[in-house]
Amino acid sequence: MAKRTSLLGPAVAPPSPRDPEPDHQPAPPTSPSSAARSSGKRPGKYHLGAYFDPADPTAEAFRVLAARTRRSHQDLLAEAISELVAKYDADKQFGRV
Repeated sequence: MAKRTSLLGPAVAPPSPRDPEPDHQPAPPTSPSSAARSSGKRPGKYHLGAYFDPADPTAEAFRVLAARTRRSHQDLLAEAISELVAKYDADKQFGRV
């Protein structure tokens, strides 16, 4: 039977002498606001969300609605926020007419 090797072997093995030493220069300072908006997997976008107790009936209903309608949480939240803005006529209240 063949000997099993670990998948983590290359990650934990000491660097070989042929590999160049990585540059240990400090990263340039960035402002917190620019780093939050430009880094990550979705550049140019920002996270809008909330944390709920998993047992909260509203959170459970939201998860069930997403599953039954086969729509993403992002899609449902965008629709809900759009309707909330329309309900309070936020565009007029904030001078965006």
